[in-house]
Amino acid sequence: MAIYRFRVLIDDPSEAFRDIEIRSNQTFLDLHKAIKKAFGFTGEEMACFYVSDAEWTKGTEIPLADMGFAEDGQVPLMMDQVQIGDHIRDTHQRFVYAYDFLHMWMFMVELIHADDPVKGKRYPQVVMSMGTPPGEHSRMDAILLQSDDADEALFEEEEDEHTGYADEEGEEHDEEGHGHQDFPDGGDEWR
Repeated sequence: MAIYRFRVLIDDPSEAFRDIEIRSNQTFLDLHKAIKKAFGFTGEEMACFYVSDAEWTKGTEIPLADMGFAEDGQVPLMMDQVQIGDHIRDTHQRFVYAYDFLHMWMFMVELIHADDPVKGKRYPQVVMSMGTPPGEHSRMDAILLQSDDADEALFEEEEDEHTGYADEEGEEHDEEGHGHQDFPDGGDEWR
């Protein structure tokens, strides 16, 4: 059994990363929990790993739960069923980790070292921490703020076009909201 050290970088302007050591016989579920804890994410959102190559291309999916999207009717292997060592194919093996499919937190996970386990040491564990990661709900806050601005602009536009509450330039209104016009023959007509 080996110990793998993975560098886990969050795809975010903060460029925060964590180095996590884990045993080769531990599962992707163990790595999933370690990444969440290392970055301060506490939610129970859906997540998956993708076996990747040197260009970070997403390959075989290892989901947290079966969402029923398997290709060719095959049931994918879940995180709790797959050991980390089952997918280590080279000395710089890469995985893409996606967390929270609504806000799409993406992480690049790269094997940077392999060694023998240290007797008495518990795994997985964070062995290096750099940078301050974003808050788990920071993307939600930004989306809500954008949504509020968009809703206000939409409401203002609807008010102008459809409710008639906004005055058009040069249009006269009397107390009842209708324009009054004097005709040349002296008669009054409502328009």
